[in-house]
Amino acid sequence: MNLREKQQQLTRSLIKDTALELFCTQGIERTDMTQIAGQAGVSRRTLYLHYKDKEDLAAELYVDNLEQMFGQLLFDFDFAQPVQSLEKILDQYLELREHQESLIYYDALFGVYYSTLSKNPAELPDFRKAMEVWYSRYISLESASVAPEHQKKWLDLLQKSTHLYFMYLQKAVILSHQRGGAVTEEDRATDRQFKDFIMSGVRAT
Repeated sequence: MNLREKQQQLTRSLIKDTALELFCTQGIERTDMTQIAGQAGVSRRTLYLHYKDKEDLAAELYVDNLEQMFGQLLFDFDFAQPVQSLEKILDQYLELREHQESLIYYDALFGVYYSTLSKNPAELPDFRKAMEVWYSRYISLESASVAPEHQKKWLDLLQKSTHLYFMYLQKAVILSHQRGGAVTEEDRATDRQFKDFIMSGVRAT
Protein backbone atom coordinates (compact mmCIF):
# COMPACT_ATOMS: atom_id res chain seq x y z
CA MET A 1 0.00 0.00 0.00
CA ASN A 2 1.50 3.34 -1.07
CA LEU A 3 1.33 6.62 0.86
CA ARG A 4 -1.69 7.91 -1.07
CA GLU A 5 -3.64 4.72 -0.42
CA LYS A 6 -2.77 4.85 3.28
CA GLN A 7 -3.98 8.45 3.47
CA GLN A 8 -7.24 7.54 1.74
CA GLN A 9 -7.73 4.66 4.17
CA LEU A 10 -7.11 6.95 7.15
CA THR A 11 -9.53 9.54 5.79
CA ARG A 12 -12.18 6.89 5.20
CA SER A 13 -11.75 5.58 8.75
CA LEU A 14 -12.02 9.11 10.16
CA ILE A 15 -15.23 9.71 8.22
CA LYS A 16 -16.74 6.45 9.44
CA ASP A 17 -15.76 7.04 13.07
CA THR A 18 -17.27 10.53 12.92
CA ALA A 19 -20.44 9.34 11.22
CA LEU A 20 -20.91 6.54 13.75
CA GLU A 21 -20.64 9.00 16.63
CA LEU A 22 -23.12 11.42 15.04
CA PHE A 23 -25.54 8.70 14.01
CA CYS A 24 -25.57 7.28 17.55
CA THR A 25 -25.93 10.65 19.31
CA GLN A 26 -28.53 12.33 17.12
CA GLY A 27 -29.91 9.60 14.85
CA ILE A 28 -29.25 8.75 11.22
CA GLU A 29 -32.23 10.72 9.92
CA ARG A 30 -31.17 13.93 11.69
CA THR A 31 -27.53 13.75 10.54
CA ASP A 32 -26.50 15.12 7.15
CA MET A 33 -23.32 14.90 5.11
CA THR A 34 -22.41 18.53 5.82
CA GLN A 35 -22.32 17.80 9.57
CA ILE A 36 -20.22 14.70 9.04
CA ALA A 37 -17.71 16.55 6.86
CA GLY A 38 -17.47 19.45 9.32
CA GLN A 39 -16.94 17.29 12.39
CA ALA A 40 -14.47 15.02 10.58
CA GLY A 41 -12.52 18.04 9.39
CA VAL A 42 -12.73 17.13 5.72
CA SER A 43 -14.23 18.99 2.78
CA ARG A 44 -17.61 17.98 1.35
CA ARG A 45 -15.78 17.18 -1.89
CA THR A 46 -13.52 14.73 -0.05
CA LEU A 47 -16.49 13.17 1.71
CA TYR A 48 -18.35 12.63 -1.56
CA LEU A 49 -15.25 11.15 -3.16
CA HIS A 50 -15.53 8.35 -0.61
CA TYR A 51 -19.32 8.04 -0.29
CA LYS A 52 -22.00 8.92 -2.80
CA ASP A 53 -24.56 9.77 -0.09
CA LYS A 54 -25.50 9.28 3.56
CA GLU A 55 -27.24 5.98 2.85
CA ASP A 56 -24.07 4.59 1.27
CA LEU A 57 -22.04 5.61 4.33
CA ALA A 58 -24.64 4.30 6.80
CA ALA A 59 -24.81 0.96 4.99
CA GLU A 60 -21.02 0.49 5.01
CA LEU A 61 -20.95 1.22 8.73
CA TYR A 62 -23.68 -1.37 9.29
CA VAL A 63 -21.77 -4.14 7.50
CA ASP A 64 -18.48 -3.13 9.19
CA ASN A 65 -20.16 -3.36 12.57
CA LEU A 66 -21.60 -6.77 11.81
CA GLU A 67 -18.12 -7.98 10.89
CA GLN A 68 -16.78 -6.77 14.23
CA MET A 69 -19.68 -8.23 16.19
CA PHE A 70 -20.25 -11.52 14.37
CA GLY A 71 -17.72 -11.95 11.61
CA GLN A 72 -15.03 -13.22 13.94
CA LEU A 73 -16.52 -14.08 17.32
CA LEU A 74 -18.73 -17.00 16.34
CA PHE A 75 -15.93 -18.77 14.53
CA ASP A 76 -13.73 -18.98 17.60
CA PHE A 77 -15.90 -21.91 18.71
CA ASP A 78 -14.01 -25.05 19.71
CA PHE A 79 -15.84 -28.40 19.69
CA ALA A 80 -13.18 -29.86 22.01
CA GLN A 81 -14.26 -27.45 24.79
CA PRO A 82 -17.78 -26.44 23.82
CA VAL A 83 -19.03 -25.01 27.12
CA GLN A 84 -15.90 -22.98 27.85
CA SER A 85 -15.73 -21.86 24.21
CA LEU A 86 -19.33 -20.67 24.13
CA GLU A 87 -18.93 -18.81 27.41
CA LYS A 88 -15.82 -17.09 26.05
CA ILE A 89 -17.81 -15.89 23.04
CA LEU A 90 -20.58 -14.53 25.29
CA ASP A 91 -17.92 -12.78 27.37
CA GLN A 92 -16.64 -11.13 24.18
CA TYR A 93 -20.18 -9.87 23.51
CA LEU A 94 -20.16 -8.47 27.03
CA GLU A 95 -16.88 -6.71 26.23
CA LEU A 96 -18.55 -5.10 23.24
CA ARG A 97 -21.31 -3.82 25.50
CA GLU A 98 -18.73 -2.46 27.94
CA HIS A 99 -16.27 -0.89 25.51
CA GLN A 100 -17.93 -0.61 22.08
CA GLU A 101 -21.63 -0.35 22.76
CA SER A 102 -22.02 2.03 19.81
CA LEU A 103 -21.66 -1.03 17.55
CA ILE A 104 -24.65 -2.70 19.21
CA TYR A 105 -26.68 0.50 19.36
CA TYR A 106 -26.02 1.33 15.73
CA ASP A 107 -27.26 -2.09 14.62
CA ALA A 108 -30.66 -1.22 16.09
CA LEU A 109 -30.62 2.32 14.67
CA PHE A 110 -29.79 1.15 11.18
CA GLY A 111 -32.55 -1.47 11.23
CA VAL A 112 -35.11 1.22 12.02
CA TYR A 113 -33.61 3.66 9.50
CA TYR A 114 -33.65 1.13 6.68
CA SER A 115 -37.22 0.10 7.45
CA THR A 116 -38.27 3.76 7.00
CA LEU A 117 -36.77 3.53 3.50
CA SER A 118 -38.80 0.34 2.91
CA LYS A 119 -35.56 -1.57 2.44
CA ASN A 120 -34.09 -4.74 3.92
CA PRO A 121 -30.44 -4.67 5.11
CA ALA A 122 -30.07 -8.26 3.89
CA GLU A 123 -30.41 -6.96 0.32
CA LEU A 124 -27.27 -4.82 0.58
CA PRO A 125 -24.55 -6.10 -1.81
CA ASP A 126 -21.88 -5.73 0.89
CA PHE A 127 -24.06 -7.63 3.34
CA ARG A 128 -24.45 -10.49 0.86
CA LYS A 129 -20.68 -10.56 0.29
CA ALA A 130 -20.06 -10.64 4.04
CA MET A 131 -22.59 -13.45 4.42
CA GLU A 132 -20.72 -15.50 1.83
CA VAL A 133 -17.51 -15.10 3.84
CA TRP A 134 -19.26 -15.93 7.12
CA TYR A 135 -20.92 -18.94 5.54
CA SER A 136 -17.57 -20.28 4.36
CA ARG A 137 -16.26 -19.92 7.92
CA TYR A 138 -19.35 -21.67 9.21
CA ILE A 139 -18.80 -24.53 6.77
CA SER A 140 -15.29 -24.88 8.19
CA LEU A 141 -16.88 -25.44 11.60
CA GLU A 142 -19.15 -28.08 10.10
CA SER A 143 -16.12 -29.87 8.66
CA ALA A 144 -14.65 -30.42 12.13
CA SER A 145 -13.87 -34.07 12.87
CA VAL A 146 -16.54 -34.60 15.53
CA ALA A 147 -19.60 -36.84 15.69
CA PRO A 148 -22.49 -35.38 13.63
CA GLU A 149 -24.91 -35.37 16.58
CA HIS A 150 -22.34 -33.58 18.78
CA GLN A 151 -21.69 -31.06 16.03
CA LYS A 152 -25.39 -30.38 15.39
CA LYS A 153 -26.12 -29.93 19.09
CA TRP A 154 -23.37 -27.39 19.68
CA LEU A 155 -23.83 -25.42 16.47
CA ASP A 156 -27.51 -25.08 17.36
CA LEU A 157 -26.65 -23.97 20.90
CA LEU A 158 -24.04 -21.56 19.55
CA GLN A 159 -26.53 -19.88 17.23
CA LYS A 160 -29.39 -19.71 19.73
CA SER A 161 -27.29 -18.58 22.69
CA THR A 162 -25.42 -15.84 20.86
CA HIS A 163 -28.59 -14.57 19.19
CA LEU A 164 -30.44 -14.49 22.51
CA TYR A 165 -27.62 -12.66 24.27
CA PHE A 166 -27.19 -10.14 21.46
CA MET A 167 -30.93 -9.36 21.46
CA TYR A 168 -30.77 -8.84 25.22
CA LEU A 169 -27.68 -6.60 24.97
CA GLN A 170 -29.21 -4.58 22.15
CA LYS A 171 -32.29 -3.87 24.28
CA ALA A 172 -30.07 -3.02 27.27
CA VAL A 173 -28.02 -0.57 25.19
CA ILE A 174 -31.15 1.12 23.84
CA LEU A 175 -32.50 1.53 27.38
CA SER A 176 -29.22 2.99 28.64
CA HIS A 177 -29.22 5.50 25.76
CA GLN A 178 -32.78 6.51 26.63
CA ARG A 179 -31.57 7.21 30.18
CA GLY A 180 -28.68 9.32 28.93
CA GLY A 181 -26.09 6.71 27.96
CA ALA A 182 -24.42 5.97 31.29
CA VAL A 183 -23.92 2.28 32.15
CA THR A 184 -24.35 1.64 35.86
CA GLU A 185 -22.91 -1.10 38.04
CA GLU A 186 -26.46 -2.43 38.31
CA ASP A 187 -26.56 -2.66 34.49
CA ARG A 188 -23.27 -4.56 34.44
CA ALA A 189 -24.50 -6.97 37.11
CA THR A 190 -27.73 -7.61 35.17
CA ASP A 191 -25.75 -8.20 31.96
CA ARG A 192 -23.60 -10.81 33.72
CA GLN A 193 -26.63 -12.42 35.32
CA PHE A 194 -28.32 -12.84 31.95
CA LYS A 195 -25.15 -14.37 30.53
CA ASP A 196 -25.02 -16.76 33.50
CA PHE A 197 -28.69 -17.61 32.92
CA ILE A 198 -27.93 -18.59 29.33
CA MET A 199 -24.91 -20.63 30.36
CA SER A 200 -26.89 -22.45 33.05
CA GLY A 201 -29.28 -23.58 30.31
CA VAL A 202 -26.36 -24.64 28.12
CA ARG A 203 -24.80 -26.69 30.92
CA ALA A 204 -28.14 -28.37 31.62
CA THR A 205 -28.44 -29.72 28.06
